[in-house]
This record gives sequence, C-alpha cells and structure tokens, in this order.
Amino acid sequence: MACPRRRREREAEHHVSGEAAIEGNEKLGKGVLQLGLGVPEARVTIVGGGPAGLQAARFLGRRGISVVLLEEHSRVGLPQHCTSLVSLEGLRDIIKVSERRVVANRLRGAWIVAPDGTRLLVERSQPVAAVLKRPALEEVLLEEAASRAEILLGRRAELEKLGGQGLVVNATGVTSLLRESHGAGRYVLPALQYDLALPGDCGGEHVFIFLGERFSRGLFAWAVPLSEKVYRVGLASKGDVMSRLELLLKSFHRLTGCPEPVRRLAVYGGAVYTGGMLKHLLRGSTILIGDAAGQTKPTTGGGLVYLSLAAQKLTEAVRSGNLAIYERAVVRELGAEMKAQLLVRRLLNSLSDRELSTLVARLKREGAEELISREGSMDRQASVALKIAGLTAARAPTLALSLLAKLFLGLLEP
Repeated sequence: MACPRRRREREAEHHVSGEAAIEGNEKLGKGVLQLGLGVPEARVTIVGGGPAGLQAARFLGRRGISVVLLEEHSRVGLPQHCTSLVSLEGLRDIIKVSERRVVANRLRGAWIVAPDGTRLLVERSQPVAAVLKRPALEEVLLEEAASRAEILLGRRAELEKLGGQGLVVNATGVTSLLRESHGAGRYVLPALQYDLALPGDCGGEHVFIFLGERFSRGLFAWAVPLSEKVYRVGLASKGDVMSRLELLLKSFHRLTGCPEPVRRLAVYGGAVYTGGMLKHLLRGSTILIGDAAGQTKPTTGGGLVYLSLAAQKLTEAVRSGNLAIYERAVVRELGAEMKAQLLVRRLLNSLSDRELSTLVARLKREGAEELISREGSMDRQASVALKIAGLTAARAPTLALSLLAKLFLGLLEP
C-alpha cells in the first residue's frame, strides 16, 4: 500500500548504542559484536534511519558486521506517515518481526471499486494482510539494531563526504532517488490521508481500493480499517490531492456502505513512488536500498517487504566481500516481478474511467474474483496478472485487444 512521507523538523543529536532515543530513553541492552570465522571485519555506514536503514543495520548486525547508522532526526517512526499495509506472509517470513507488538488490525481481503461503483471482492477465509502500527514497528527495528550497531540519531550526514570511508548504504528515501534518477520525478505522486472515526461498525476486515481519475491520477485512493470504527482514508495523485480527498469523503458512504465519518483523528501527507527499481544499485562503494533504490511496488507504492528482502541480500553481499552480489541477487528476486508490475501500472494509468469500469465489470462476470482470491499474492502479483490476461483474452478478445494496444503504448514510455 502507498506510503506517504512527511518532512520533520531537524532535532537535537542523540547517540544510541545500547540505549535508544525512544520514549523515555528506554534501555535496549548492549550486545558484543562477534565476527564469524573467516569473515573479515567490516565497518558499514548506513545513512537513513527509516525502515530500510534499520533493516539493513538489523540484518548486518545479526551476522556480526560492524555498523554505524546516521539518522538526521532524533526519533524514528514519528510522525507516522505510512498506510503500512503488508501481507502477513511477508511480515513473518521477510520483515521478520513479532506480530504481537506491531499489528493494529488483520484483514481478509479487499473491495476494488470501479469509477461507476462496480465492486470486485477479493478475499480469503482467514486473514492475509496486516495493518501495522508504524511507530511500534520502527521502535522494534531500532531496539534490535541498537543492540548490535552504533546508532547516531540527530546526526545529519552528507553522502558525498562519506566516500572513501568504507561501504556506505544510502537509505535516505525518495529525495535521494530524485537525485539519482532524472526521470524519477514523473513517478513521485503527492499523497494525503486521514484517520477517521466512524459512528458505527463497518466490519473492519476489508480494505477498499477506489479506481478512477476522480480520486487519483497515477495510482488509486484507499480506505484501510485500523479497527471496526476507525479507517485510514487517503490517496496519491498527480494534481490536487486535497480536493480529490474531500470528494472521496463526500462519496464514502455511497461507495463503501460504511457510516459517514464523524471525526478526523490524524492527518498524514507526503509522496509515493511508482516508477520501478533503479537499474544500478551500486555506485562505487555506495549501495542504494529502499526508496532510494526505487524498491517499491509500482502497482501500490508499498515497499516494506521489498526493502527487507533487499536488506537480507545486502547482508549476504557484505559477508561475501563481493558487493556486486547485492545488485544481482535483488534483480534476480525482484526484477522481473517489478517490471511486470510497472507494465500493469502503466496500463491502468492509460485507461479512462469508462474503460476501467468496463474492465472491472467484465472481470467480475468472468470469474476473476474467485481467481484472484484463490491465487493472488500481495508481494508476487505478476503470475496472477498473467492469468487474468489469459482469462480476458479467452473470454473477451475485443477487450483484450484494446488492452494490448494500451499496453503497447505503455511499453513506449521511457
């Protein structure tokens, strides 16, 4: 799910190495670094204390690699700025944190709402996704990272001046991505979302995805249940996000069947990137990871699972002494998947509201709800997209040809 980011005021410097500047300077314990046999001592400098930097520090530290992390803000995880919707499978197997501490709600499925109001239901009998308490997640990551690494909060670092000081990991986010890739700006969308209190129960087990230009140009709008009576409602779009979000709120009851929101609890804003992974992830002795590397899903803008996978591949590369392994491993794991997602994103962006409504209605008639519910994956979307394409070609060849033409035009985009 999309991840809006908000700028924060620079705050005072804090040093965390066994102690962290979490609420009340909570003690975290202090571990002794032990390098494995045959592994040369390495000092890795990570710039950026968001999830990408913390995961890199966490996984490197687990393998006994000496790490220093620099983060310009004095706290991590605040203010909360992400929808933070992930697959339960990805949370357990790749992000690797305890569900007990970080999960706000578990979801069984999604309603995909076309511009004309047609709804496609995708669901399982048991929960498949989790809405995370983002500050809690980053506190958990910081606690473990600080037990094994030197963490400097409130310390601003200039990447250019760190060259020649060993391996540097750039985990500084979208700002760095815009510097590294001249065309990336076209895929960075302003985003805005509200946490809203509802006067009554709305189920709380399904996320709503709203398609169409009324609510978003370049992505979609969403309503994610934090509980049965609190929803996080937002969108990312080229153009006026405020007016689009206000329009969505006016249409909320009609589109969802939920009670009209009665109170706004919180506001988050920032940007979402949907342009795919950068071609080169290694720049001299600097490695790019997370948003800085474009490791977010082009279909949704979410990136927690992908950056966590990248952090594990980074650790393998550092331990091997061959940094090129990182780029090869990440491309092998995510390259084809992200390219397929980028094609899907370009196709969806090319469709008019009328075409989107026609597509959703046809997919509903041809049994796509059952197909996606049975075989869909939040983290590996390419295979089910291919099966949907096959279903469309077999049962609606005229529509398939029209979509193919749109897809061809998408391929012409740089």
